[in-house]
Amino acid sequence: MKTLKVLLLIIPLLSVTAFAQIAVGDTAITFSYDSLSGNSTGESVSLEDYAGKVVYIFFYGASCPHCISNGPVTESQIYSSFKDDTNFVALGMDTWNYTPSANAAFRNSTGITYTLLLNAQQSLIDYYGGSGYYDRSVVIGADGILKYKGTSYVNSDYEQVIEAIQTELDALIISAESEPDQPESMKLQQNYPNPFNPSTVISYKLAENSRISLKVFDMLGREVATLANGIKAAGSHSVTFNATGLSSGIYLYQLKSSSGLLTRKMMLIK
Repeated sequence: MKTLKVLLLIIPLLSVTAFAQIAVGDTAITFSYDSLSGNSTGESVSLEDYAGKVVYIFFYGASCPHCISNGPVTESQIYSSFKDDTNFVALGMDTWNYTPSANAAFRNSTGITYTLLLNAQQSLIDYYGGSGYYDRSVVIGADGILKYKGTSYVNSDYEQVIEAIQTELDALIISAESEPDQPESMKLQQNYPNPFNPSTVISYKLAENSRISLKVFDMLGREVATLANGIKAAGSHSVTFNATGLSSGIYLYQLKSSSGLLTRKMMLIK
């Protein structure tokens, strides 16, 4: 009977250790893996390399059928939306620990162009508590905190992933604008809310009376709306943009005056 009691005490402790994982709000667990270069091993990449950036991670299995089927979503919907932002980086991590050639085949099948890391199963265990939770998305903030941890395949939650990334990138912009050494001049604020559906408010500030134009463009550079055009007084201004009739995606809004040109991104999700 004493032996049975000892076993009952030990088993729960072993179970907790085996399935330990981090949650949203915890400090991200660091890693360092070799990258894929052609069909072979490339340079080592670590999480520390991207300190101060928003990091997106796609956990996949190199020969996993649904990872191959869903992987293109991470390229076309997530990476393509933010690849031009210098504060963003995307990483794919092979959790099946397959060969470089198998990962090269995966890259060719999915069309993924962002960096793929090899032999990364340990990170999947660190973040999810087991090796069976591949085909998942994770977002790490510029502050090194886990901001989003997907619980379903990447084709099911990519909109939530995009929202999490956009929120973190917006936070970086707001932080930069709050610095005291920023010049007192024309300013274009981040729209709110963002992402939005179907309306959002865009605010801007003018240091002096100015003839301005405030326009919205799609990612192909086509003008979709003119929100303001004419002489505006110095001070703060706001205008509501209603995107009814437009499709989901990234849009640019641009403030132009004799003082210069300011542009920001916003995201419409329907």
